[in-house]
This record gives sequence, C-alpha cells and structure tokens, in this order.
Amino acid sequence: MDGVLHFIEFLKTKGVSLNEREINPFYHDELNPVFWTKKKDKERNEKWVFDQRVRRKLLRIAKEFFLDFEDILKEKDIVDIQLTGSLSNYNYTDFSDLDVHIIVNLKGIDDENPQILKRAIDGIRFAWNLRHDISIRGYDVELYVQDEDEPHTASALFSLLNNEWIKKPVYDPPSIDERDVEKKYNGIVSDIEQIHSRLMIDSVLPTNARQLYRRCIKLKVKIFKMRKEGLAKGGEMSIGNLAFKKLRNEGYIEKLINIISKSYDKIYTEK
Repeated sequence: MDGVLHFIEFLKTKGVSLNEREINPFYHDELNPVFWTKKKDKERNEKWVFDQRVRRKLLRIAKEFFLDFEDILKEKDIVDIQLTGSLSNYNYTDFSDLDVHIIVNLKGIDDENPQILKRAIDGIRFAWNLRHDISIRGYDVELYVQDEDEPHTASALFSLLNNEWIKKPVYDPPSIDERDVEKKYNGIVSDIEQIHSRLMIDSVLPTNARQLYRRCIKLKVKIFKMRKEGLAKGGEMSIGNLAFKKLRNEGYIEKLINIISKSYDKIYTEK
C-alpha cells in the first residue's frame, strides 16, 4: 500500500473520513530565489548556489544557539549544520521555515539515559525559542539539535557548514507521505507539551507567564496558517491540513486554547 492509501486507512481508525483522490501538491520549478541562485560550474553544469550572506548568518545563529547547550554538549560534538525542509526543495511556501539542524554525536554523553538527555535538549531548545524570534527575509528560523544516528528522511539536505549538497533536491511532485504529516504533528505537540509543563509550575512569574502566552499565540497562528495554506495549495489531503486534523482529533488544539487562557490568567493573578 502506498503512503497516501496507508495514511487514509490510519485516519479512518481515528474517525476521519477522507476520499481517495489524486494528490497534486503545490510545487515550483525552481528553488526559492530569495535564497538560491542557479549558476554554472567549471564544467558548465548548472547548480543551485545558496546565498552566502544568509549562510554565514545562519551559521552564526546556530553556533550562538549551541552555546546554551555547553553544560551537556561541546563544539567538538558538532558533526554538521544542515538546512533541510521545504526551503531546500521545490515545495516551499510563504509560510516555510529556514529549518536548521545541528547534527551532533551523542555517543558516550549519557548512554544509560538517552531519553533524559533528549528531554534536556528539547527543553533547552524550547527555552531558546521563547527568548528569540528570528526571521530572515520574511522566513522564520527554526533550530534543532539532531543526533547523527537519528534517522532522517529529508528529500533534500544542504550542508551549511561545508557549503555543499548532501542530498540534492529532485523535481518530482510527490504523493502525501504519512511521515511528513507525523513530523509536523510531532513538532507542534512537543511545543504544546513544553509550554504546558512550564505553565504548571506554581512558582511561574507573571513575566514568564507573559512569555508563554506570547509563545502560545504565535503557535496558534502558525497552526491555523499551516492549515489555511495547506487547503489553498493541496486541498484536504495536504500535509498541513492532515496534520491539523490529527492535532484537533487528538485534543491538542483544545489543549492549546486552554493553555492560552491559563497563561493569560497567570499574568494578572496575585497571591
């Protein structure tokens, strides 16, 4: 069973009824010209070249972001710094992010408690995102720390560190793959759970509550933009719409709205 049909069957088990139809996702015939330029190499072969000014800026941001991990990770643990996602491919939109992954070697750091280490890394990343809201040329910058042994199914990967393609993009309008939906869903769920766990701390200060409230509002806007853009470009079977449906069916949209209310209350509550 191909990816589309498999995911349709999965959605049926969750009470979501969808028609099986041909998928025609929105695709461009070139990489985003905001960041990419097509040039010829010495052999006169055409290749996509990433904007060097933006590359240097992303590397600088990534290395400053990595300083927050200095208690558990060192610069020598960095294997690569990569650009992935739709802005390294043909399926970008106005709502795409500059997805920057810092690839690290986690072997020997805490082999006995890998889940605790992962939660610590996720928590530091979340805290950094609370303090920063960076965009370059209208596109948000999203940073991640990824274990080099972690499976990664990206259809295109560009090494910012080495200024070269690891996996070149191929123009091939795809059918929906449930792994893409799961990736969007899991990323948003992780943010919601991080916000919720921080909000449940009794000693949270009004200033911190205000930060969490703003993060919630930004996340809510992002979720609904994801769905709106998905419906406009790919219809009901778009990745954005399917991820939204799963978030709604699993109760995470309602949970986020409740968190927004609670964080607002904590801003003004006095004991």
